[in-house]
Amino acid sequence: MHNEKLYEEVGKYIEENYVKKSDDIKLDKEMFGIFEKISELRKKRKEKKANSNFEDDEFEVDESMEIQFDASTMKKTKITKTMSSSIASDRNIESLMGQIGETFSQRLLRLIDERGMSDSEVYHKAYVDRRHFSKIRKDINYQPNKKTVLALTIALELSIDEAKDLLNCAGFAFSRSSKMDIIIAYFLQNKIYDMFEINEILYEYGQPIFE
Repeated sequence: MHNEKLYEEVGKYIEENYVKKSDDIKLDKEMFGIFEKISELRKKRKEKKANSNFEDDEFEVDESMEIQFDASTMKKTKITKTMSSSIASDRNIESLMGQIGETFSQRLLRLIDERGMSDSEVYHKAYVDRRHFSKIRKDINYQPNKKTVLALTIALELSIDEAKDLLNCAGFAFSRSSKMDIIIAYFLQNKIYDMFEINEILYEYGQPIFE
């Protein structure tokens, strides 16, 4: 092991975040409010459309909506809706609503374009086969496995929030019951995107590596 200090730091991070339960997702007050408002927004849009020719962009969010979100429905490690499971403080309802219908493929390709990267740069850095990546690009509804998504978050050098959003688009979320997830989260939070170094730490902790 070449980097003992990094190994120890990751170990401490795992100790602080790892839990054996699989239903450990916690929603902070901001997330409660945002999910509730989005839920109410969609409900009102549906009711409005049923009674008139309602245009989505004319609807305004009622900031005084009462919070009644049921946290028990979010106690899962796999998310089936394209909704972020963690919302950064600088995000607003409008931007979130604009991303609800975005599939994994669409989100991935948008991120690649925003970073000015080529497809080959991304799939090589992620250790993803070219033919596999081609399927993702061609099929707007392609469903990747979680390991592939995690590899792409590293290749694209995403922030932790961007990584959560990309995972959610594919129906996944970071789980505190997965040491691999926690290790990847550590590297993303610390902006360390060296796949070789990440693989080294994953191997030392007995986790699957990217290859």
